[in-house]
Amino acid sequence: MKKFKEGLDRVFDLVLYFCMILVIAMVVIVFSNVVLRYGFKSGLKWGEEIPLVIVIWFTFIAMALGVKENLHISITLLPKNLPSVVERFLRIFKYICEIILGVILFYFGLKLAQNGLRSFLPATHITNAVNYIVIPINAIFIILYAFIYLYGAITDSDLSKTSEVELDD
Repeated sequence: MKKFKEGLDRVFDLVLYFCMILVIAMVVIVFSNVVLRYGFKSGLKWGEEIPLVIVIWFTFIAMALGVKENLHISITLLPKNLPSVVERFLRIFKYICEIILGVILFYFGLKLAQNGLRSFLPATHITNAVNYIVIPINAIFIILYAFIYLYGAITDSDLSKTSEVELDD
């Protein structure tokens, strides 16, 4: 399980680097478009469309990052005051819910991407599937990380505290 998580972390790090490049590109595009629009009275025809696609991608990848790092909002007051068996059950339930959410996102994300193949973005004429293909990609990471943490909760190795944990083989 340790090697699997390390490999998944490496792949996800590549996705994060890709997102960093996209965010830099978005800043450059938006800045250039503002300068062109207000300085030269003309703008990039696609200057709003591409940053919107980048924001969509970045938002969904950030959702998967939240699952990976266990950063999503959760109520901790109640579980900390309950017996450890109940707290463990709630953690297991949380990871099962994340897996179910990931499966739903994967299924409907694929449907959206397939439907998006039939329409095109107006300025760039890129297929609209580019907006939706990130949803199943995001779902795969959510499912895999939630499964890893579920395994840790079931085997009673605390994998949810940090992403830099040691897993048993």
